[in-house]
Amino acid sequence: MRLFSALFLAGALAAASPAFAQTTVEVIPLSYRSSEQVIPVIQPLLGRDSSVSGFQNQLVIRATPAELAQVRRVLASIDKAPRRLLITVRQDADLERDRREAELSGSIGNDNARVTIPGSGSRSGGNVVLRDGDDRLRARIIDSRQISRDSSAQTIQVLEGSSAFIRIGESRPVRSRQVVRTVVNGQIVDRVVEGTEYRDANTGFSVLPRLQGDIVTLDINPQRDTFDDQRRGTVNVQRVTTTVSGRLGEWIDLGGVGDSRSDERSVLLGRSSGRIEERRGVQVRVEELP
Repeated sequence: MRLFSALFLAGALAAASPAFAQTTVEVIPLSYRSSEQVIPVIQPLLGRDSSVSGFQNQLVIRATPAELAQVRRVLASIDKAPRRLLITVRQDADLERDRREAELSGSIGNDNARVTIPGSGSRSGGNVVLRDGDDRLRARIIDSRQISRDSSAQTIQVLEGSSAFIRIGESRPVRSRQVVRTVVNGQIVDRVVEGTEYRDANTGFSVLPRLQGDIVTLDINPQRDTFDDQRRGTVNVQRVTTTVSGRLGEWIDLGGVGDSRSDERSVLLGRSSGRIEERRGVQVRVEELP
């Protein structure tokens, strides 16, 4: 009686779950890809009663024959030698300064009355002087322009589907001062302590490229820090974090920043104006190596 019941139960389970009864376990070695890279692609191909795991660049799959055949077809297309890539990141900074000044100064009058217009004290720029006896007028005009361009480019080789990181930088000592408050014999005493700390300015990027034909998709994070020589101890920071795609061999814009500042001042019979424009841009290019 018990034997009949056991056979009846096994037959009922086989009839109710034919897919489960047909699953087999197979170990498939990988040639170029790691199991961590392949499993997310294989998992959606398997049914509820099937499974896949990785062990030392091998896939351990429990699946039906039809599912195993589909897995082998997919592996044949993705388990290939990864393509070698050369990634170049270019970070540019353009600064343009304009300064214009015009001023009239001098002294005009006679023995009874005289008007004197003092100058600003600067002797730079173009000067025109008119004089007649004790009368003298000076016109000063300054028109200057300063343009500076700073460009940084870094390259790194990486295999598709693998992450890469490159960074160079500079560390400078910066003087620091802090007030330390202590209690001495019941009295609060402030003491100034001077020291030296180091600040870093780094330039580089981290990247993860993925290829589909001639289209590359990048998870990229470039940064560029520079010391500000006009403000001692200050570091200018530029960071970008984004995901972009484009064709191999073409420059891809990651982002840019534009800043414009202007000022105007008026003095007696004079005027000065200035303008500062700053433009920053980041681009990346991915090339395939033979």
